[in-house]
Amino acid sequence: MTPRDLYLPRGARWLWCSTALVVAWALSACSEHRPDATQVAARVNQSDVTVHQINFLLQQDRGLRPDQLDGTGRQVLESLIDQELAVQKAIELKLDRDPQTVQALEAARREVLARAYKERITQGVARATPEETRRYYESTPALFSERRVYSLQELTVDIPPDRLGWMREQLGKARGADDFAVALKAEGVRYSGSHTVKPAEQLPMAWVERFARMKDGDSAVMSDAPGVRVVFIAGSRTEPVSFERAAPAIEQYLGTLAKRKAIDDNLKALRSASQITYQGKFAGGPGAAGRPASSALPAEALPALAPPAEGASEPVRLPLPDAAPLPASAGSGMDPNIAKKGMGLK
Repeated sequence: MTPRDLYLPRGARWLWCSTALVVAWALSACSEHRPDATQVAARVNQSDVTVHQINFLLQQDRGLRPDQLDGTGRQVLESLIDQELAVQKAIELKLDRDPQTVQALEAARREVLARAYKERITQGVARATPEETRRYYESTPALFSERRVYSLQELTVDIPPDRLGWMREQLGKARGADDFAVALKAEGVRYSGSHTVKPAEQLPMAWVERFARMKDGDSAVMSDAPGVRVVFIAGSRTEPVSFERAAPAIEQYLGTLAKRKAIDDNLKALRSASQITYQGKFAGGPGAAGRPASSALPAEALPALAPPAEGASEPVRLPLPDAAPLPASAGSGMDPNIAKKGMGLK
C-alpha cells in the first residue's frame, strides 16, 4: 500500500486492496458508453476516472465535513488514478486470468453482494426511542452517571499452572502492583508490565460492572492463558457523563444492536429454510451453536460521545455491542501497543 492510499476514507480502503480489478471489469464493460465529458475527472490512457467513482468513495466516510469534500475529493482522485494505472498494467500482464486473482475477484464480489443484502435488511430497522435511550442510560450507571476513569497497572505473569495457587495467595497479600512484582521477582517468576489510563467504556463489557465495584488498589485476574494477566487499579477518578451528552451515542449504539439482531434473525431464518449439507472433513458441521454471529457494522461505525466540557477527559466510544467475556488470546482487552512498554516497576 502506497502513502497515497492513506488518503482514502477508512471505509473505502479495502477497494484498493481487494477489488481493483473489479473496477477494471466495470470500466471495460462500459467502454461502449463513454461517460459524459462533464463527469470525467481524469483520463488515464484510454480509460476514464469519473466523478461518480470519486463521489462513491467519499460517501463511504460519513464523518466527512462539507468543507473537506473538495480537498479529499482531489486526494481520492489521485488514488483512483494510481489504481487505474495498476489495473491497466495488471490486465496487460494478463493477471486478470490468474487463478488466484479470479478467486480473489469472486470473493470480493460475494462480499459486496452479501454486504448489500445485509444493508437492505437493516433499512427498515427503527431508531431507538427516547424512552429506550433513557432506559439504557439509567440501567448502566457504570458507563454514564457513575462513570470512572481508571489508572491501570497490568502484569503478564509467565507461571506454570501448578503454581497458580501460590500466585493467587501472593496476589491476596500484595498491597499493589509493585508489592506483587517484588514477590514474583523473589521467586524467579518472569513477568512484564504496562500502565494505561482507561475510562469505563473502554474496558471489556463483561468487566465494566466488576470494575465499578472495585476500589483503588484492588486487583483482578483477567485471563489465565497464554500468560496470566493481572490488573491493579492504581487509582481512579469519577467523571460522570450527562444524559444529554450520552444520548446520541446511546441511540446509535442501540441502533447497531437492532441491526445486528435483524441480520442474525434473517440469516437464521434463511438457514432454516435452506438445505445445508456439510461434506468431506466438515461432515456433521458445527450446527447453529457453532456459528459465529454475523457482524452488522464494523467497529469504526460505533458512535463517539459528544465533546466533553472543558477540563474533562477526551471523547470516548461505547463498547462493542457483542462484547463478551475475554477469550484467552485476547488478554485484558487493553491496547496491545501498551503491552510493549515497560511499567518501570521497582
